[in-house]
Amino acid sequence: MLDVLEQGSARPRGFVELRFMLQPQDVVVVRGGILQLDCQARSDRGQPSISWKKDGVLLSSLVDERRQQLTNGSLLVQSVMHSRHHRPDEGSYQCLATLEGVGAIVSRTAKVTVSVAKQQSTPSTTGLENMTVT
Repeated sequence: MLDVLEQGSARPRGFVELRFMLQPQDVVVVRGGILQLDCQARSDRGQPSISWKKDGVLLSSLVDERRQQLTNGSLLVQSVMHSRHHRPDEGSYQCLATLEGVGAIVSRTAKVTVSVAKQQSTPSTTGLENMTVT
């Protein structure tokens, strides 16, 4: 809860409820898959707006064609990317719930790890030329 002061006064107007109903959780996602991080907040003074941070940097709601924020506040990343030197989707995510004229709260930090499926290897046939199978 946030203690709000009337504008131009030191007299408290009362407490404002602003809290998370759902916070993002740690997740392991497969490269090329879909990542969804959920966040929902509630207040007794209106609907808070939700925004997202990745590694401490605020993400724009129109980041790129792979990332979008859903109407319920969740962050959706399609075609998760990951390579040896380029890991744009892996990292620490937080959601912010902001209530105009009141302030903002920050969620727990969710760690996103991208898993890369190992390639199937075929058995080596080297050295088997002169062997007899019985």
